[in-house]
Amino acid sequence: MILIPFIESAFLYNEKRTTLWEKLNSEGIELRCYREVEYVFWTWNHNYGEPDLILIFSDHVHGFDDLLLVVEAKFKSGKSGTEENDQLVRYFEAINNDIENFTGSSVSSFKGRKGYIIYLTEAEAYSDITATTKIIQSRYNEIKENVFHLRWHQLYKTLEKMYPYYSSFEQIIVDDLMKYMEKLGLRDFSGISLPDKSLNSAFSLPYPIFYNDGNSSAEKKTYFDQLNNLDVTIEKNIFYRGNQL
Repeated sequence: MILIPFIESAFLYNEKRTTLWEKLNSEGIELRCYREVEYVFWTWNHNYGEPDLILIFSDHVHGFDDLLLVVEAKFKSGKSGTEENDQLVRYFEAINNDIENFTGSSVSSFKGRKGYIIYLTEAEAYSDITATTKIIQSRYNEIKENVFHLRWHQLYKTLEKMYPYYSSFEQIIVDDLMKYMEKLGLRDFSGISLPDKSLNSAFSLPYPIFYNDGNSSAEKKTYFDQLNNLDVTIEKNIFYRGNQL
């Protein structure tokens, strides 16, 4: 239940930030219509290397062609090869020009639709993907955009959205996974939280951190004003734009 919404959130670095779902949908492809998904990890191609994961979608409810997607995953690292040895370019050429030389039989014998690559990373990957795309387009004029970016943080967001649909047993597993991702820093910033207090009530404290309006005066003191030997230059006040107290 998590795989499809997660990978469908991968996006192109184009002006519209087109998602994989939008791209496939424009081509009449709906991942949810495939009855089977095979996960092929680390299958070796003798000439181009070893992608982390190849997904093979098969047995479409309307008899459409099978679909193959390449996923290359990184965590705190970049591509293992750039320019003429660009890692993602090699995998693109492997599945399009040399697929029969993969060691995994389900990949080497694949006859359906292919060509899209998902680059899964922790940080932004604009430079990596742009460099790859330029090389692919210089070699294959008919190729427009085919390398999608997917961040690990999007998995956390997908788990949050899908959480109400999981069974109680599944929620236990998801809870552990989300906590682990938080420890790894794989959750996007979602605002300030104060334990057991609303943000507005925090402003009623004797020494609040911020004030909620611009009418501060010399008599008003914040938490930071009470700290001794705080050698910080105040460049600009920060105000909370919430409800007036």
